[in-house]
Amino acid sequence: MNFKGTIGEVEETSGRLWRFADYEFDELRRELRVKGKSAEIESKPLEILLQLLLHAGEVVTKEELLESVWPDVMVVDGSLATAISKLRKVMGDEAHPAIVTVPRVGYRLAVPVYCKSVAAAAGPELGFKAGDLVPAREQWRLTRPLERSGSSEVWIAENPKTREERVFKFASDGVRLKGLKREITVSRFLRESLGERPEFVRILEWNFESAPFFLESEYAGPNLAEWAEQQGGLAKIPVGMRLQFLTDIAKAVAAAHGIGVLHKDLKPTNILVVPAKTGAGWQIKIADFGSASLFDPSRLRALGITNLGFTQTVSPQDGSLTGTLMYMAPEVLAGQSPSASSDVYALGVLLYQFLVGDFRKPLAPGWESDIADPLLREDIAEAASGDPSKRLSSAADLVERLTTLDQRRAQRGELESAKLRAQVAERELAEARARRPWVVLAVIALAAGLAVSFTLYRRAARERDHASRQTAIATSINQFLSDDLLGRSNPFLSGKASESLTDAIRQASPSIDNQFKDEPLVAARLHQTIARALDNRTDYPDARAEYDHAAALFRQVDGELSQDAIVVQLQRATAESRSYEKDSLPLAKSILSQQEGLIAKLPHPRSDVPVWLASARGMIALIDNNAKAAAENFQSAVEKSEVLPAFDESARLTFKQRLGFSYIRLGEGAKAEQTFRDLILAFTRVTGPDSPNVLRVRLNLAQAYMIQNKHAEAVREANAIYPDFVTHLGPDHELTMQLLTTRAQSEGSLGMWNDAIRDVVGCLDGYVPLWAVCRRRDERAQSL
Repeated sequence: MNFKGTIGEVEETSGRLWRFADYEFDELRRELRVKGKSAEIESKPLEILLQLLLHAGEVVTKEELLESVWPDVMVVDGSLATAISKLRKVMGDEAHPAIVTVPRVGYRLAVPVYCKSVAAAAGPELGFKAGDLVPAREQWRLTRPLERSGSSEVWIAENPKTREERVFKFASDGVRLKGLKREITVSRFLRESLGERPEFVRILEWNFESAPFFLESEYAGPNLAEWAEQQGGLAKIPVGMRLQFLTDIAKAVAAAHGIGVLHKDLKPTNILVVPAKTGAGWQIKIADFGSASLFDPSRLRALGITNLGFTQTVSPQDGSLTGTLMYMAPEVLAGQSPSASSDVYALGVLLYQFLVGDFRKPLAPGWESDIADPLLREDIAEAASGDPSKRLSSAADLVERLTTLDQRRAQRGELESAKLRAQVAERELAEARARRPWVVLAVIALAAGLAVSFTLYRRAARERDHASRQTAIATSINQFLSDDLLGRSNPFLSGKASESLTDAIRQASPSIDNQFKDEPLVAARLHQTIARALDNRTDYPDARAEYDHAAALFRQVDGELSQDAIVVQLQRATAESRSYEKDSLPLAKSILSQQEGLIAKLPHPRSDVPVWLASARGMIALIDNNAKAAAENFQSAVEKSEVLPAFDESARLTFKQRLGFSYIRLGEGAKAEQTFRDLILAFTRVTGPDSPNVLRVRLNLAQAYMIQNKHAEAVREANAIYPDFVTHLGPDHELTMQLLTTRAQSEGSLGMWNDAIRDVVGCLDGYVPLWAVCRRRDERAQSL
């Protein structure tokens, strides 16, 4: 069993520093400082403090604290009261308590709370040696290390009496402890949801009370790469067995996805192999869910599972990329949140490596020549497509393809036979015309009978050729992303992934045209992708240049009526209207008018063109204070995109978010509220619960509450998401300011004047004048 990482693998390396009154709590170091001095305090009071900080301003019930701090342990209220007393004593806040008791309910923090991201320093080295006893589990003796990285180590341990082996993962600091907590939470969730499944490694014990923290799990044999070497090399294993391995892995991943669990780091070293318990053969086991995420963490409560390790929201801009580069989907490398689709991408790469017999070989341009079977070539191309909208929709789809491979081959053989029969019939027909005219009718009847099969074959061939063309574009894009984009910049420096990624984009962009001078469609698609990334980061000047360059390349290939170029310009018109630069709205209207003229000349407009046209019209109307027209156009964009299965779902949901904001502008708060509630669930499913899209929609939900005079709900929602906004955007970010102004207005309406003044001061402390925030239109680009 090997937990060693590879180049491109990154742990969480940032956490939060909380400030409140005269206190600081460093979450990673698990250190409380009172007036700048470190305070000695036990683990349980610190866990209580963290729960109160995570729910600052809210009442945290006794039941919630008991469940979070003492998971799966029966304790009495007296234990909680004792821990609170110890916490207050260390804080010295008896005279002016920061922690307020709410009689018969629970506790809350009664002071303003601020937090910021901090880089994690390396924790203390553990320094275990072979022969050492496991702390607090002294019946186990360490025998050999699997991984060592200073503050975290993974060891195999043996019970000298029984000769049984176990795996222990150790951690000495808060960052690594969080990964252990996440892994136990996911393990319990899998077991409670799916029952005992042999495909997942069982976790048996854990210690989160005192350092060194650890997880104890079953020893499930060597990893896939090691096992293959033991068999003489992967290429020596029969292809049928290799395909069965990949099918079993995909089935396990599909089962996890079915209950909302993403693995996010699928690779050979996280897949273990043991002899099957029943009959001959082998059993795979998927290990290391320390990087996993849940679509809906709230389901944990329904199963009675304490939420450990999922308390910190992570955005794609914070440098917390998790996984191994070779198996990481291009959209994740480019900064998007991992999704079920990115796990499918990793399965596609593994399928390719199983078939070529080499786990070290990447899916590089020209890989198709390595795969003789056209069906498996198509399966790899669709599972590992660089465009997530063209990728297989689920791991279950890949399982279906692999388990029906023989039937698919038979169907393909029938089509090939039909083609040959049709060719023979045509040849015989030509000969018969010259010799026996009366045979012509019989041959025509035979050819007609074969026509349907031949037509099906031709259609399949065209689809295969189109898939091959798209695959060539996708693999070229993958190569560019990994070699040129990521190779130029380390997006994890200084904990500022968004800045580093933008720098990398700017550096890599000029090389696109030279590298893809013979593939203008690839270059155009890359420039379009870069334009949208810069647009999302509100870097409008650079985005504008990339949009124009992409459109020019598309026109170079397809002429002035290039539909791809029209879509790019419609996206640019949307960006111009959102930029609020001088004369940007008239410019956006001019671009829109030009594209409308071109669309009118198209003989057969592509089905996605009306979608982007409606979106551009809606955004321009919204910025032009015509909320009614905006709502109508966004509704049209949503409806038109919903009938297009291949349309990007994130873009479709963005149209719906803008429709909801149009409802706010129209004063239709109830419709806006329902729209945003639906969107929270949808974005969670598509981009994960930690996506910044979810945070933005929750801000919109608070605004919808406010315009309906549901001020208590608005304050509650704002309180819940404010720490994440401060952590990931900073206190002076415009979205944080919008959240504060929304909360301040609702607090004022509730007569909570002290809290409202606090938020006004928060705006001023953020170095953004409050009058400027209030004057800015709520539909500013990033909230849309």
